[in-house]
Amino acid sequence: LINNDIPFETIQKTAFAAEKKLLRKVDLFDVYIDNKLGAGKKSYAVSFIFRHDDKTLTDAEVDRAMEQITKQILSVTGADIR
Repeated sequence: LINNDIPFETIQKTAFAAEKKLLRKVDLFDVYIDNKLGAGKKSYAVSFIFRHDDKTLTDAEVDRAMEQITKQILSVTGADIR
């Protein structure tokens, strides 16, 4: 859940800044806007693609990367996880 004035590009740039080694792609696949969310709010659905060039990633590695990305996006944007 994020303020209407924050573009997806802010989330994308923040994600790549938070995880430079494994993150390959960040895509927006849905935007939900409804008064139920609150005035001036919208909800983004975002996908992330991770890859290591030399090995298969473990769940723990991806979880750590997602934790860093999420923490940074929430800090920069003031968003809330729905």
